[in-house]
Amino acid sequence: MAVSLARMAKHTVGPASNSNQEKSMDWDRLATQMLREMIRQFLREPGEFLTFGQLAFRIPGSDKEVLHLVADSRRDLFAVARNDRALKLHTKAVQKILEDGIGRVMAQPEPFHAIDPVREGRIRCGHFNQEELLADLHRCSLPPEALTRNCCWSEICRIRVLSQPPIEADSWRDICVTRGYLLARQNPRGF
Repeated sequence: MAVSLARMAKHTVGPASNSNQEKSMDWDRLATQMLREMIRQFLREPGEFLTFGQLAFRIPGSDKEVLHLVADSRRDLFAVARNDRALKLHTKAVQKILEDGIGRVMAQPEPFHAIDPVREGRIRCGHFNQEELLADLHRCSLPPEALTRNCCWSEICRIRVLSQPPIEADSWRDICVTRGYLLARQNPRGF
């Protein structure tokens, strides 16, 4: 597979293609294979952000620039971070893939609804400042409200991916365990 993807990428970009139609067919074939491999990688760890470099490393023979083009062409499937360095599968896309299968979801793109841009330094819900959350993430001491509100949790996950230096895996695991405990305590019967 690695050889075929690399060969197709060179064939698509190189002078070997004779016509625009052949180039288009080669690109469609390459994009379809890359898309399928990207989805498989994200299904292994749903909900996690990966950088384009990490994804290119996991998919043999791929290039992060080509992966970026594929992700941009399917905004209905992929959420790309604001800095264009990381991406993940949309939650609805994961659900649809698990219900209908990869082939059907790839064949029927849904219209993409863009989200309004957010003011820099504030999160969508406005409960906490980004700098405050980042400092709390590095200290591994987030307020319980931030861990139990879905809007705040989404922002915490986004900040974690973009954080430099990165949040340690053990710290992140502790934060997730604490969140699970708090959510279970809020709703002990699970409904």
